[in-house]
Amino acid sequence: MIKTLWEPTDLLIFTTNAVLKKDGSLVMGRGIARAVRDSFEAHPKAPEVEIVETQKIDRIYGYLVKKYGNLPFIVPVVGKQPDSPRFVMSFPTKEDWRKPSSLSLIQKSRVYALEEIKRWRGVLKEWGAERILCPLWGTENGKLPLEKVEKELKLFGKEVKNLSFKIAYFNREGLVDIRTERERNSRRKSRG
Repeated sequence: MIKTLWEPTDLLIFTTNAVLKKDGSLVMGRGIARAVRDSFEAHPKAPEVEIVETQKIDRIYGYLVKKYGNLPFIVPVVGKQPDSPRFVMSFPTKEDWRKPSSLSLIQKSRVYALEEIKRWRGVLKEWGAERILCPLWGTENGKLPLEKVEKELKLFGKEVKNLSFKIAYFNREGLVDIRTERERNSRRKSRG
């Protein structure tokens, strides 16, 4: 589904955890992380490619998490489709993929993600990035209700707009409006 939403002018955010496999790669086995793992390789000129000696995106992110911790990182990428984004950014919502997402980690990640976008802003703009494509952090595989993360999502949207980027939110079903999605979730709960 996500492959039909993204555009070359997007910075695609995907949610992550801090668990590394024996080979040093980051666990990216479900949801948007899996789509990123299966759809992208690090750009051959990304600095980490020379260090890790591979373009495999899960190995690049594994290296970054091991070296710097469970933080957001932007990596220039090459997509397996011609209209793929040129950049992806990890967004930690979990320490361990087997556990639910953590609101406190989402709050921390939002702050660091904004700093990472500021750090990369010139390169992103130079390469034509216009929109941040943002999942509803922790609300699907992370098991958090949208009401818990809504404030953080809206604050992040306002912050990236201040940096002259558009923002679009998505879930498994496609692009969503946060308010409409919250109302839809409320209706589901009242029926069930």
